[in-house]
Amino acid sequence: MGSRLREPERVRHGALTVLFDPVPGPLTAIALAVRAGSRFDGPHPGIAHMTEHMLFQGTRRFDQGALNRRAGELGGEHDADTGYEDIALHFEVFNEDVEEALGMFAEQCFHSTVPADRLAKEQRVVIDEIRGRQEDPGNYVHERAWSRFFGEPLAHPVCGTITSVKRMTRDAVRAFIARHFVPANMALALVGGVARDRVRRALRRTFPADGGRPRARGPTATTDGTGLVSLHRRELSQAYLVRLMAAPSDPRGVLALSMAVEIMGADPDARLFQEIRERLGLGYDLSAAVEQGPDWAVAVLGASAARDEERRLRETLDSICRDAAGGFSTEEIARARKKVRYRFARLADSRLERAVGHAARAACGQPSLVATERMIASLRPAEVEEAWRRALGAPTLTAVLRG
Repeated sequence: MGSRLREPERVRHGALTVLFDPVPGPLTAIALAVRAGSRFDGPHPGIAHMTEHMLFQGTRRFDQGALNRRAGELGGEHDADTGYEDIALHFEVFNEDVEEALGMFAEQCFHSTVPADRLAKEQRVVIDEIRGRQEDPGNYVHERAWSRFFGEPLAHPVCGTITSVKRMTRDAVRAFIARHFVPANMALALVGGVARDRVRRALRRTFPADGGRPRARGPTATTDGTGLVSLHRRELSQAYLVRLMAAPSDPRGVLALSMAVEIMGADPDARLFQEIRERLGLGYDLSAAVEQGPDWAVAVLGASAARDEERRLRETLDSICRDAAGGFSTEEIARARKKVRYRFARLADSRLERAVGHAARAACGQPSLVATERMIASLRPAEVEEAWRRALGAPTLTAVLRG
């Protein structure tokens, strides 16, 4: 497909998966993916997300202020995020600071102390985050649809609920870290100009190599809900629609469906955009994506319209989706493929995005970036069309929020 992606080298370091992707230049991006996303929350919905917050709240060597000052001294962006499958930390620094950055990651992952006062503060912060999400109509209908469509372990929001966050204890967070934050459950990726020997030396000095336990296996993901869910908020003048369509989780099938959703989706040349926004002028917001994990995948379509146009919006979406069962044009396939090539080319130019992609895919047992790129290039139009037809026949849930 023409990008400059290549398979990273594997650096031996005990049970820890280490991927090294040399790119000339003064900077190195580092990403650490831990197979400990929200599907592993168990009896504490939101605890993976809370753990991510607490990794920045104090360790044996650094209190919260010192930790963040040290990150600032190294000059790069030091951050993390939590998804359904993993927690990912990332840092981009000068090559000469890679050992210090790895030392900070190790300190956070293996020596976080979860101070009680900082946990109480972060509980308030996360509850504020949850309230903000609940007040956003688009996010609210998405979360409600998701919770009806999936059973646990995926049904609950990544952030948890206000009730579950209030109930979290220091002991529960520390136990989650001890159970999941082990080398065998991690993948570390470095992309940049640091020398290979310096990487090996830095790992020996900073990261434990003993895995202790095998990789975590999450509870099986299931889809439970289908049909139409009607939600109401009296103050709304808009209607918000989300449709979830189950899909096979095999990598090639997911990529074929992603290509189909690209054609259907929210870009100005896509079918939903052209019909809902350009021809009918029903609404402004449109979205289309495929979300996935190792054993689940779902196509997510979203749109909004005036409250009185909700039925017309839903019928229009139904019609566009059904009509696409007849296939896609050669031009549509070509445009979608070019867009994917563009995204991979941008990813190849970003050390940080490459590092995060390498680490997350390795941690979750998914095909590498290079293997994915090749798979997309080899997709036949018939596979893309069949993936969409399968989605139309799969379990589907539509949720509508209106005033």
